[in-house]
Amino acid sequence: MIEKEKNHTVKFSEINKLNLTDFRNHNFTSISSNNKFISIVGANGSGKTNILEAISMFTPGKGMRGAQLADLSNISGKGGWSVFMEVSSCYGTTKLGTGISNIEIKNGNSRQCRIDGKSTNSPKSFANSIGVIWLTPQMDGLFVGGRSERRKFFDKLVALIEPNHSNNIKNYERIIAQRNKVLYNSDNLSSKLLDNLERQLAKIAASILISRQIAVNQINHIMIRDVSNNLFPSAEIIMREELGSLSKDCTISEMEEDFSKILCVNRKKDKMTYRTNIGPHRTDFTLWYKKNDMYAENCSTGEQKNLLISLILAQARVYQMNNQGISPILLLDEITAHLDMERINNLFDQIFTLGSQVWLTGTKIELFDCIHSKSDFFNINNGKLTQIEY
Repeated sequence: MIEKEKNHTVKFSEINKLNLTDFRNHNFTSISSNNKFISIVGANGSGKTNILEAISMFTPGKGMRGAQLADLSNISGKGGWSVFMEVSSCYGTTKLGTGISNIEIKNGNSRQCRIDGKSTNSPKSFANSIGVIWLTPQMDGLFVGGRSERRKFFDKLVALIEPNHSNNIKNYERIIAQRNKVLYNSDNLSSKLLDNLERQLAKIAASILISRQIAVNQINHIMIRDVSNNLFPSAEIIMREELGSLSKDCTISEMEEDFSKILCVNRKKDKMTYRTNIGPHRTDFTLWYKKNDMYAENCSTGEQKNLLISLILAQARVYQMNNQGISPILLLDEITAHLDMERINNLFDQIFTLGSQVWLTGTKIELFDCIHSKSDFFNINNGKLTQIEY
């Protein structure tokens, strides 16, 4: 256990055991560790990222790759898959499990989720036992890609701070789809059904906007405060809203009423375009890089990577702040790519101070020289894992 824990300045939360059964290219893989750093080394395509993805299945949604449940099954297996872990914290040990059988996949069922052997309704319940934040190479292009992916990324960050946010987003998107369908199929733009749907939308929209603002304010505060302690850039999350005349400087009830009116006024336009043109589902996110006085999408590839790391570190600190000092699990896939050794060392120093357990992947063991005494090392080849001494 790290020195910070002995001094009780942070509370630990870590995965001590992880089992993958018929998950991706893993027939059965078991990893046990009491270390803060777990480094998985192997060639591209060997199954490193699949281990991180398995951990990410203990969050709401579809995990770090957004894959369909059937696509997670080992092609040489029976069609289903499962992931099990033991999570230890200052409050004890919890056993978590998730997975789905081949029959359940064929029937279109949701995956099963268990906590200490008892079934739970959804992966959202895992949030009481574990928090997970990840950064993958695919996210390096986040600021130059489509707004939808950015919005999903930032909403996942918000959900770690505001637990009801994921459900609000899901329900909002469901009602948006219903409203669009009613508008498209009806010539009556004054129907009570539309009135009812828009009232529901307005209520959820207000909650979404407030949750985003709370989370963004907390993360921005941390990013500004901690910039002097690290080599990663100071930045500020900017939300580019498409809310029409809606003002967020009012009471919740006023916000709901105003948004209902905006939706009503826009019915004709929305019917013609077959989409709801205004609302929190149209929000875009970016980062403002203060040093260079520019938005993230205008920065170099290296600067964008550093901005993302700065954001993830701030998010981890905010999570810790909101969870009685318990740090989240970090999944950092090929994190050392495009980073110089000074920044790599600084990144690991910050994680060490934060107290988070971090799961790392890389193609060469030398990339993790600076944490060799603090890490367990595993080599992977075609889904087969072996622990190695370093």
